[in-house]
Amino acid sequence: MTSLFNFARPPFDCLSTEERQRLEQRLSICYFRAGQTVLKAGDAPPGLYLVIKGAVEESTPHHQFGDYGEGDMFDVRAQFDGHCRHQFNALEDLLCQLIPRDTFLALCEGNDTFARYFTASLAQRQQLQEQRAQLGQKNLAEFILTRIEPGHLQPALIVDSRLSLLAATEAMVARGTDCLLYPATDGSLSLATRKTLLHALTLKGLPLTAPLAVLTPTPLIGLPLDSYLFDALLLMTRHRIKRLVVWQGQEVAGILHLTQVLGLFSTHSHVLTLRIARADTLPALEAVAREQQQLTRSLFAQGIHTAFLMKLIATINEQLIAKAFALVIPPEVQERVCLLMLGSEGRGEQILKTDQDNALILPADLSWPTQQADLAAFSELLARLGYPPCPGRVMVNNPAWVKPLDGWLQEIERACVEAREADLLWLATLADAHPIAGDRALLPPIARKLREQLAERGDLLAEMVRPAVAFHAPLTLFGRLERAPEGLDLKRGGLFPLVHGIRMLALEAAILETSTLGRIEALVAAERLSASFGADLAEAFRLFVRLRLRSQLKEGESRVQVNELSHGERDLLRQALHQVKKFQQWLTLHFRLRQ
Repeated sequence: MTSLFNFARPPFDCLSTEERQRLEQRLSICYFRAGQTVLKAGDAPPGLYLVIKGAVEESTPHHQFGDYGEGDMFDVRAQFDGHCRHQFNALEDLLCQLIPRDTFLALCEGNDTFARYFTASLAQRQQLQEQRAQLGQKNLAEFILTRIEPGHLQPALIVDSRLSLLAATEAMVARGTDCLLYPATDGSLSLATRKTLLHALTLKGLPLTAPLAVLTPTPLIGLPLDSYLFDALLLMTRHRIKRLVVWQGQEVAGILHLTQVLGLFSTHSHVLTLRIARADTLPALEAVAREQQQLTRSLFAQGIHTAFLMKLIATINEQLIAKAFALVIPPEVQERVCLLMLGSEGRGEQILKTDQDNALILPADLSWPTQQADLAAFSELLARLGYPPCPGRVMVNNPAWVKPLDGWLQEIERACVEAREADLLWLATLADAHPIAGDRALLPPIARKLREQLAERGDLLAEMVRPAVAFHAPLTLFGRLERAPEGLDLKRGGLFPLVHGIRMLALEAAILETSTLGRIEALVAAERLSASFGADLAEAFRLFVRLRLRSQLKEGESRVQVNELSHGERDLLRQALHQVKKFQQWLTLHFRLRQ
């Protein structure tokens, strides 16, 4: 028996007191000299080894699979198979703790959480890790996982459109509500609030006897019952509204009010968005922009799931950039052009501010004499708001990224014909385009044209995907995490291969979705990726984003220091990088790339 065992490391931290005592009673210490064989292929394993000091190599006569060092476990698979498939040799003097196989299997049988750690996919292990991290904490993750229930809703007041403004007001007072629904002339429901009725009476001068039917219809914005409250907050944030209609099938289940959502979600995200909407001067907008990073820090510290955090910050970024556009672009121009976000902003994956990546679609008949000066002012304002100029000048102050609709379509055709390296990069960049201001209907013809042109051009897609397989994952020859003093570059070795590879597969499948997670989901739905492989790639993406963000917020550095990660995080990261390596190999075969 030994007291050296670390029960704080996953998955041993989920064992009960009785299970820990049983494990300690059966635990033993093993020592192997450098070069000594620990396990041979075909051996019945005595148990699970945990490395205290030294290193061990896993291999066959013709292949080396990896090595294991301090804190690692081997051979997990043999515990379930009953025999070793490979040989394990001590690379140096090796000191291990040994959990007897019967004890290990008994723990797995009696503790589902413990067993899942060893049998789960990357996606499942990531979920277990997050659950352990949040255990005992009352944080915003509770809100994230909360769905809209009938108890959150205000009963809907639905009245006849012939009801007078006076009678409608009296009906709201009697019901104790601040809004009502009535059928518009086309038969669809429209929303009217106390403010709507007040403006009709005071600003439009309508008489008290005027029917609701004379009001300008307000399209309903809503969600189905059982949607996430977080999605409700996103809709309210994006549309700057205080109420959502909640549907149960084709029927109105009730009205969800902002006060109810904020009562459960105690952050300043919606307040920040309202301040963006009310910022009528450049200094006011700059003041709001300075608070954005603090909001990110606060949400991250409170345990917000990475995917939800990306959605929320992306929505706020959209509002901030769209407001900047509205402040410097002439009003008569704003609604006729379409402002596009590209790169990580276009994919909705920018959490901290990055370089400007934007473009503009113009209508054919637009007269805009101050165009160059206005777009230069817009780019300068974004720089003041914390978005530095793009080194590659992918910005609206560069005429190459401002074209009429026909010009964009012709440029896509030209790029596919000439297919120079710069053309292929341009096509890949345009694939992430997302509209955030102006006439959004200008983008779909361009998005469809791009995908139609590339879907049948396997030769172009093969050339375009090459950068995704060019960077190696930061793993050693033996499959362990690299220990570079400057830290791991997860953007280069993890995120980029994954994001770019998924982008190329989405173009091949003519998928219009722009976010990486959305593209993975669409590829799985189209049976271009298996559900399990897609889930593991999605979890690898989330893990890379979270680890980089934590490092950026803590150190101001995007590289991740391996020695600052917990055992569980190192395990997950290594598995995630192996998924990227597997994905790169799959891309090479799928696109028939020649080395």
